[in-house]
Amino acid sequence: MSEQLPPVYSGNGGYMAPPSPAQSPKASQRTGVFTLVGMVVLIFAILVILNETMLKIRHVAVIGNHQYSWEDVVKAAGLDRATSYFTVDEKSIARNLQSNRYLVFERMEKVFPNGLTLYIHERKPIARVQEMGTDYVLDEDGMVLERYAKSQNSELDGLMFVTGLKPKEIRVGQVIQAGTSLQTEAFRALVREVILQGITAEVSELNVADPENLYLITNDKFTAHLGNVTDLRAKVGTVRAVIAYLRGEGSAGGMLEADIPGEVVYSPLSP
Repeated sequence: MSEQLPPVYSGNGGYMAPPSPAQSPKASQRTGVFTLVGMVVLIFAILVILNETMLKIRHVAVIGNHQYSWEDVVKAAGLDRATSYFTVDEKSIARNLQSNRYLVFERMEKVFPNGLTLYIHERKPIARVQEMGTDYVLDEDGMVLERYAKSQNSELDGLMFVTGLKPKEIRVGQVIQAGTSLQTEAFRALVREVILQGITAEVSELNVADPENLYLITNDKFTAHLGNVTDLRAKVGTVRAVIAYLRGEGSAGGMLEADIPGEVVYSPLSP
């Protein structure tokens, strides 16, 4: 026979029955805690199962590759079948990809529950410099892509020759260290403008020795003096149009003073 609890005096002249054990606040709190812990454990177990089955990166798309295959880019990024959707690390992927001097990581997008898209671009040989009898191939940022001895000069056909950089340091896999930061800025600005205006195949030389007096030389001996990088788009665009006109008129080479946007003074070669 269970022991009965004594009645409790209510303070107003009467008595009331004590709360039953089932109604104890402490017991209710303990029950709630156990329920919450159970739910957390269950949710955690579900997440673990999902992560091991559905939330692994299974589909990777690569945008921007041309010379490198999809497989090459994914391998270079360090991705494998153990990579989790939740723990995939963008900084690690960027670092892995850019350890290849030809690959530049731009961004990534996760596609729930198991997809990933990598946006990259590939560095392209665009120019060359010569130092101590050795040729170095550069991209538009000045990244040194390759190094060639004189006997391999055939590999450099079609690349613009950059003069006047006077590099302090030049190593494959690193951006060239020009004599001054202004030369580096001038190099990048001029190369990119020539690329943008589609005349890389026409230009044989770019000179950036003096960032205030840049010039380019075409394959058919037109030399265009451009001044500094200010309004470079207008200057190069005007030079391009004037040279095209002069070619149509049968002119072969000459000097173009084009340091004022929209204006060109042409002097033909001396006979």
